[in-house]
Amino acid sequence: MNTTNSLRSLVFATALLLIWSGSRLDTIAAENTKVNSLTGETSAQRDARMKWWREARLGMFVHWGLYSAAAGSWDGTNYSFINGTTNIAEWIQNTAGVPADEYAARLCPLLKPKPGFAKAWARLAKDMGAKYVVFTSKHHEGFALWDSKVTDFDAMDVTGRDLFKEIVTALHEEGLRVGIYFSVLDWHSPDFPTDTKKSGYPHPLGKRMSEQELAALDAGRDLNRYVDFMHKQAREVVSNYGPIDVLWWDWSSKEIQGDSWRAAELMAMVRKYQPQIIMNNRLYYAPNVSGDNLDIFDVTKGDFTTPEQHLPATGLPGVDWESCMTLNDTWGFSSHDFNWKSTETLVHNTVDAASKGGNYLINAGPMADGTIPEAIQVRFRELGAWMKKYGESIYATTANPLTEVSWGKITAKPGKLYLHVFDWPIENRLVLPIKHAGEVKAWMLADEEHEPLAVQKTADGLTITLKPGFQNPYDSVVVLETDATSAKQ
Repeated sequence: MNTTNSLRSLVFATALLLIWSGSRLDTIAAENTKVNSLTGETSAQRDARMKWWREARLGMFVHWGLYSAAAGSWDGTNYSFINGTTNIAEWIQNTAGVPADEYAARLCPLLKPKPGFAKAWARLAKDMGAKYVVFTSKHHEGFALWDSKVTDFDAMDVTGRDLFKEIVTALHEEGLRVGIYFSVLDWHSPDFPTDTKKSGYPHPLGKRMSEQELAALDAGRDLNRYVDFMHKQAREVVSNYGPIDVLWWDWSSKEIQGDSWRAAELMAMVRKYQPQIIMNNRLYYAPNVSGDNLDIFDVTKGDFTTPEQHLPATGLPGVDWESCMTLNDTWGFSSHDFNWKSTETLVHNTVDAASKGGNYLINAGPMADGTIPEAIQVRFRELGAWMKKYGESIYATTANPLTEVSWGKITAKPGKLYLHVFDWPIENRLVLPIKHAGEVKAWMLADEEHEPLAVQKTADGLTITLKPGFQNPYDSVVVLETDATSAKQ
């Protein structure tokens, strides 16, 4: 193996990257390092609280509620695809324009969770390689999975079981971190606004009533009274079920956000019961849900931001972020949608997120009895098999410190680069664009013997000769290691 004297160029390349993105990082870093006025914590304390989440890199999202029983249809009509538009199944109440009382009467009897469903979820998450699970404690339909004392539209009153408790207990038993999705919309509440022009929110009654009728109906509704109710429900889930690690709020509009939810008060209450909890920023209007706009990011409004259904092209430097994606075209279960992502796509997305310094939260939509469809289980376990062998290159890694490469992605740890080879090179020779590179050692991560690969210095950088015997159909990983001395330079 040909080597040189040091790996200063790698450190130099990292410095260049930081300089290149300096103005953006400086602005965000100034925001993130100040003492948070809501928590009173310093930057170091925040880093300690965020540590496990930043190292996790992979999580499982679960969307499950009454909408799972509808399965994308209402009165025999498939609402998954209407007029060429794909509709998400958990919004069936709004898409079909179903009044709250009718919706509850029709679907509550169909929610019949089988025994042990929560344990099966937890085992699947573990098999998948996820470090945390976020599940929908209450979606926009307003149905609560826990035993709520402020409504009878909840799991205990409908099924005789505290489904929230079953899920949290199962996750804790598997050693997984617990995240709860909590919608601040509530189509069941008699106080939640129906006038979509004023609120910026869709509402099922908007499909059935005129603007005049909605305005008259809204006149009898009280948003402040609803917010009181919502705060009480949030207190129930964070105070009665042991450690909760993530609170995944959803969602806000330009018209109603932040102060409308009494967000500062709400977040302070949550932290009172769960001091180490990590919360996203969707109590505030977040245009970066569908784009990469960071103008509104502020650690006093949430610990991380949530690009939805996409991975940011260049990551979000200086910001904690998590991309959430469906496995097909819907979050909730649909009996009509079989457009599943491949295992290869799941592996590549997991790697891509980590290579840009973010987390990947991939969704499962169980059926009404809690069964996760076989197509999801197969793909998650295949992803898990890859993670079992190559997880070292994902967990606790940081973003690629070099430029992008054509053959795959790069993740990093102190003294190591992980080269993720999506496209196996011609003649097994991989070129890494590091010039004047120093002493290195390279091996295939799947090679338990760590037999060194041949590394040559060329005009194009380092040429590494790979071993076909360790080629993986999704992503073959090479470890490039520096010695301790050069790693500190």
